[in-house]
Amino acid sequence: MPRLRMNPKFRRGFKKWADNQALEVRAQLGLKEHAPICAFDLCQLLKIPIYTPSDFLGLSDEYKNILLNEKPCCWSAVTIPVGESYIIVHNPTHTPARQQSNLMHELAHILCGHKISESKEIIELPKCLRDFNEEKENEANWLGGCLQLPRPALLYCLRHKMNIDDIAKQYNCSTEMAKYRINITGVKIQMNRFKCHL
Repeated sequence: MPRLRMNPKFRRGFKKWADNQALEVRAQLGLKEHAPICAFDLCQLLKIPIYTPSDFLGLSDEYKNILLNEKPCCWSAVTIPVGESYIIVHNPTHTPARQQSNLMHELAHILCGHKISESKEIIELPKCLRDFNEEKENEANWLGGCLQLPRPALLYCLRHKMNIDDIAKQYNCSTEMAKYRINITGVKIQMNRFKCHL
């Protein structure tokens, strides 16, 4: 994935909308606001099938080997529109935490309603949501992070004095993701202000 700005600008109201999406899908799954969520469960809820290269019988063994063995780190996941819905093809060789992040990112593209621009469509290939657009990627990164570690989860973790490793294990994410979400959301500052008013 291309390197994005650490603190991008978003359209007005997007962050609030993203926070609400993270809580809404938990409510639909019968989970508490701070509960961990599994990307595979979320895909099932949204009726989005998930595949790996091995699932495609028409794909040659040579290509499967390239995608899964020779260069497994060079791709994460891809969303392909199918009629009015989507399928996601993901890389099963990544760590479980990375797979969660990959799928959350792809689901975020779908929830945001991102479409591939007609000028970037490649007639010979499926219309994957993969024309790089910095604004769309920033939105998918932000919403993907919200889905995996929403504000209520971060506040819950800080209140219970969980360390970064504990948070990563509990929410099946990388320690880098846990640190990033704590820093970018300002929940530590929020907690400190709350303590000052006690």
